[in-house]
Amino acid sequence: MTNVVHIQDGAIVNKITVRNAFAGLQDGRYLMELKKSNKRSLNQNAFYHGVVVPLVKEGLRDAGYNDVRTNEDAHEVIKYLFLKKKLANGTGGFIELLGSTATLSTVEFMDLIASIQQWALEYMNIDIPNPNEQLQLL
Repeated sequence: MTNVVHIQDGAIVNKITVRNAFAGLQDGRYLMELKKSNKRSLNQNAFYHGVVVPLVKEGLRDAGYNDVRTNEDAHEVIKYLFLKKKLANGTGGFIELLGSTATLSTVEFMDLIASIQQWALEYMNIDIPNPNEQLQLL
């Protein structure tokens, strides 16, 4: 279970989220690890929007998704495929929400990029390079 705790001026800002995270636990002893979550880096963001999203857009268009016209369209597809969250209402129903890349930590963002790379290779035969690799244009 991963939850983000927002601390501001020494106080927990999202107390309900923290309380809910503990509410479902059974009695017992638990080990809790706290670590500072760093948001994605500017370099990660530039790579994502400058390389990953445009390649996904072209791959989707080549696969027949002609309504994917802009990088923003491709970004929305990525969010739908990889950042979808379900909010349960407690009676078996739920609402699906799209997450945001802006809230991801550097590690979470690296994991997202790796997932996109694997998906793009498997489903669109597109090899998205790693940030440190040269992209060769034909």
